[in-house]
Amino acid sequence: MFVNVSYTHPVILVTYLALTIWALVSIWRHGRADTGQKVIWTIVVVAAPYIGALVWAVLLAVGSRRRSTSGA
Repeated sequence: MFVNVSYTHPVILVTYLALTIWALVSIWRHGRADTGQKVIWTIVVVAAPYIGALVWAVLLAVGSRRRSTSGA
């Protein structure tokens, strides 16, 4: 009955949902961005599922690293 069972699809789906939800929550909690920027980032994350969320995460990490090193 379940001869061709692959656990790859559920893992990809759960990863996608977790990454997308994290990115959207992070975008809307971000205090330095105005509403227009948040809307644009939301569209990017939804339109380009993995790429948009990963780009947001990288830019968030770079920005936080810059703030922590420049304030010393």
